[in-house]
Amino acid sequence: MPGEARSGSTPRWGLTLRKGAGVVAVAAVAALGIWALKGHDSEISASIALIEHAQAWPLVLAVLAEAGSVAAFGIFTWRLLGVGLSYPPLLKTLAVATANTTINNTVPGGTAFASVYTYREFRGMGADPIFSSWVVLAVNLLAAVALGLLAVVGVALSFRASQGLDLLLAVPIVSVVLMGMAALFSSPRLFSKVLRPPLGLFAHLANRFRRQPFQVDEALAKVGSIATTKTQVLVAIGWAVANWVMDASVLALAYVAIGSKVPWGGILLAYGAGQLAANLPITPGGLGVVEGSLSIALVAYGGAQEPAVAAVLLYRLISFWLVVPFGWLSYFATNLVRRRAGRARVASADTVEGGGSL
Repeated sequence: MPGEARSGSTPRWGLTLRKGAGVVAVAAVAALGIWALKGHDSEISASIALIEHAQAWPLVLAVLAEAGSVAAFGIFTWRLLGVGLSYPPLLKTLAVATANTTINNTVPGGTAFASVYTYREFRGMGADPIFSSWVVLAVNLLAAVALGLLAVVGVALSFRASQGLDLLLAVPIVSVVLMGMAALFSSPRLFSKVLRPPLGLFAHLANRFRRQPFQVDEALAKVGSIATTKTQVLVAIGWAVANWVMDASVLALAYVAIGSKVPWGGILLAYGAGQLAANLPITPGGLGVVEGSLSIALVAYGGAQEPAVAAVLLYRLISFWLVVPFGWLSYFATNLVRRRAGRARVASADTVEGGGSL
């Protein structure tokens, strides 16, 4: 009937409401940014002047470092896929990882959308549903483990600058949590035992609405059968650490480009704070929030205000805005390849079925 929503689609009023909410959110962020910048014209002008006179060679190195960071994240994902797939395609995995990061950074609620996208791509590579879900979860959590390790190093480097008294207890706690998360992924059987209570609760609730009950024991058995080793997990975490280190080096090189002293004492802690802000569900990619938190943290650890703002803007230009076009290009390319492969499989199956019926 005219005006009636199609089955399984989002109603028009829902889409309109989402778009309206997005416009309001962007307008609010813009208004907040204008309000925050009001009265700081001299500082902004000084920061822009530093950017205009930035040296070229550190910026070239920064672009190469960011390319290395993107590649390291792709290899990190590829190593995890290699736990269950004999020959996962490296180039396609790099493209999927780049698209995953871009979706996560540019779409509201990006983590959920990026997880669905990567899950579909892993399934298209031949991974079964349980293993695909495990890799998606492992990529997110082990990347957090790697960032946490970097933050622990940052605490050690900034111990004197922060006087470290309030961090003495936090460091061992964080270290134990990180080691525990790494141990879970290196021991799938232990991981399946930890998953049993929350997965059982999920199944109890979900089975009320499903025609086919969710088989918890079967799913956990498949998780427990994933043949991973501590060496594989440690190598994957090593690539994740390389991803963060090379991305953080872009911030350091931005300081070099504007001819300012790098605040080594607190740059890793400031970087960790910025990455945390990027994942807060306030604005896509933490736009505005990352810039503010990074600048404040860098100034707090001994950096001058104008160089800090200039360095952060250069860092975001290279690590965020320069990567976004490549990420969306990777998304559309991998999505197109997966859909064509799916249509080819359907056509092949129809041909075989038709030939067998003659």
